[in-house]
Amino acid sequence: MDNIKRKRCRRRNLSESDEGVATTVGTIMALLVFLSLLSLITQQYIPVWMEDKEAYHVDDVMGQFTQIKGTVDTLVMNQYEDYSMYNTVTLGSEGVPMFASRSMGVIRLLPDESGMSINFNESDGSTRNFEGTGSLSLEARNRYFEQQTIVFENGAILLQQEDDSIIRAPPQLSIEEEDGSYSINIHVIDIQGEETRLGGSRNIGVVTELWGTSRTSYSNTEDVTIEIDTENIGGWRRWLVRETDLEEGEDEDDGKLIIDEDNGKLRLDIGDAHSISLIYSTVNLQIST
Repeated sequence: MDNIKRKRCRRRNLSESDEGVATTVGTIMALLVFLSLLSLITQQYIPVWMEDKEAYHVDDVMGQFTQIKGTVDTLVMNQYEDYSMYNTVTLGSEGVPMFASRSMGVIRLLPDESGMSINFNESDGSTRNFEGTGSLSLEARNRYFEQQTIVFENGAILLQQEDDSIIRAPPQLSIEEEDGSYSINIHVIDIQGEETRLGGSRNIGVVTELWGTSRTSYSNTEDVTIEIDTENIGGWRRWLVRETDLEEGEDEDDGKLIIDEDNGKLRLDIGDAHSISLIYSTVNLQIST
């Protein structure tokens, strides 16, 4: 009888041990499944999700900069001097709670960077020169999508990516040839304001105020040159070749687009122009936090 009791006890102990092992193995398997699912989310799903968020953010910023350009055009068109308008800009893209933080952005207001100028002689021999400088840009420091920068300069909006750029919203600049002479329509914008650099991911404001604008027409002008100072040589070159009647070249003959990549400048040697319609505006920008 004692031997039978001992055997039964041993069987009961072995059964309890098997149940403990099964519970431990089940827990480990559940953890492995959970960790595999978590790894799939963090390594596959989250990067794709964040890439979409950063791409959408760049599109949103492009729309916000287009609104700023539209604000400038509206103030100039209606000659609303000393009247301020407010636009918002989103510095960074949204993140994914618990998995990915927000992407940062840096906005820069540089009143002395970039620029456009036009020089010409009137029929009476007097020389005219109009020059404007300044740029507003936002660098999207994306971690998953391509690094991109949106720039508002010389009345145009450009998208920078790596070493190239493209004009997304054109400036008010047209050059048309007629019987060996040119007709020019140009808006020179001089951006004023305090040089500012601000980073983060929140929404900030850009206050735009027109300090002054003038409209003048000239006829029978000579030795007309337009110079564009920019870091976006490629984007401006392609746009000018496509949208104007000028040809790209290396000499200084009339009707030529001269590229000076070393100094970051494009020079348009136009020559004679039978008409120039010129708008010159001074615009004050202020970044508001």
